[in-house]
Amino acid sequence: MLLIAVDEAGYGPKLGPLVVAATAWQVPDATLDHEAANTDDAISNCFAPLRTPLRCGDLKVVVDDSKKLFKSRAHDPLAVLHAVVSCCKHWCGDGELDFKPWLKKIARGDGPSLRQAEWLRDLRGNRSVAAADAQGVIQHWGQAGAVLQHVALRILTARQFNQVIARGMNKSDLLSDTALRLVCDVLDRDPTETNVHVYCDRHGGRQFYGAVLQQIWPDWRLRVVSESKRESRYELGSGERTMQIRFTVKGDSFPPVAMSSIHAKYLRELMMNALNAFFAKHAAAGQTIRPTAGYPVDADRFLLETAEMIERLGIDPSHLIRCR
Repeated sequence: MLLIAVDEAGYGPKLGPLVVAATAWQVPDATLDHEAANTDDAISNCFAPLRTPLRCGDLKVVVDDSKKLFKSRAHDPLAVLHAVVSCCKHWCGDGELDFKPWLKKIARGDGPSLRQAEWLRDLRGNRSVAAADAQGVIQHWGQAGAVLQHVALRILTARQFNQVIARGMNKSDLLSDTALRLVCDVLDRDPTETNVHVYCDRHGGRQFYGAVLQQIWPDWRLRVVSESKRESRYELGSGERTMQIRFTVKGDSFPPVAMSSIHAKYLRELMMNALNAFFAKHAAAGQTIRPTAGYPVDADRFLLETAEMIERLGIDPSHLIRCR
């Protein structure tokens, strides 16, 4: 069985990119029961080892809500996100790749748009954790049978975000469209897998997804399983291939979705570091620009402090500031 988990980082902010991440997992069919309730339990059991806090070198790592990990004061939060991501690089066979080749591999096609945003060009990631440290973590994570196959990302800069909104798509539709097209990309890498389960966090509070699913997969059969305030579930089919897809409130409580959340949050934080470093570098003599995380109130403060610089550098505000 192929399991695809999707989550985002940067849906709410006014500055910085929207990052959507997907992790693709192989789950042994032998561990699953054909009855729906038991199947859900069996899938959950396969990922139970990811919930355990583990040592990775000098750090304690755990697969959990990325926002919770990033707010922790017990350690350097970005270092923990990096360690989890780095272990995943090793698991996927990419442990020896430097940061930029790895990003080019997992965020296919996003390079040109990132290069257009000069404040996002100088992205820097730490070196991968040691293979020996990663191997111990990977061995524990996979002991119940789940195997991470690959990671995929979409990175929408403010310029791209605004262009899509200008074409008439609302913010929630943009997130759903981006996330589900990312699922399409992952499916294309595993064309022979007939049993697919997709787990997503809720998209901007949206409860009904049938129309957008039919738009993404117009030739697939669609059946609405349930649409409630807590979770919306659907079944799609094409030939022998079936796909169960669900959108769940607090979906990142499920470890594969949390792993996608961690990748999205890690990349977005690196990009915000690059943005802040760019504006600090171009500040006027004696001027100190306080860094921003990009959320609306603080973004307004940051934009006020950098207004002269934005004009001096000839930056188009629609390329920097998101309209939603």
